[in-house]
Amino acid sequence: MTPAFPLPHGVTLLERGWLSSNNILIKGPGRCALVDSGYATHAAQTLALVEAETQGHPLDVLINTHLHSDHCGGNAALQARYPQLQTLIPPGQAHHVAQWNAQALSYTPTGQLCEPFSFTATLQANTELELGGQLWQVHAAPGHDPNSVVLFEPQSRLLLSADALW
Repeated sequence: MTPAFPLPHGVTLLERGWLSSNNILIKGPGRCALVDSGYATHAAQTLALVEAETQGHPLDVLINTHLHSDHCGGNAALQARYPQLQTLIPPGQAHHVAQWNAQALSYTPTGQLCEPFSFTATLQANTELELGGQLWQVHAAPGHDPNSVVLFEPQSRLLLSADALW
C-alpha cells in the first residue's frame, strides 16, 4: 500500500498483512527507530524488512504504541538481533512486562503469541522524542487500548496512531 500522501523524508511505511501491525521506520541523523514490531509469527519478516531498509545500519530504538500482540510480538526477535536496542513502551502495563505476566498482558487468555521482551524506558505523555531529526510529541490516547500512546510530528503533521497512519 502506498500512502495517499507523501511521507516525510526518512519515514518509511512497512505494510503488513493481517494479523500484524504496519511498521513505521524512521531514519535520520543519529539513530534509526521502528514504531511497532508486528505479530510474533511475522518476526522473521519484520527482521527482513528492517534489515532491507536499514542496509546494514543498526536499529537503535523500538517504540511500541501499545502492547497488543500484533504491535509488540516482534520485540524479542528485534532485541536478539540488535542487542543495543532501546525499547520504549507505554507506562500502563510496564510492571507486567518487567515481571513478564502473559496473563495480565492478555496474551494467554486470548491465545496470542508474544515472546517475553524487556524495555529500556516508558513513553511519558506530554513529552517529545527526537526521531529522524524531528521532534515527535508523545500523547496518551486511551481508546483502542487504555494504555496506548500516539506520536505526532507537527512540521509534517504526521500522526502515528497505533493501528492507523494518518
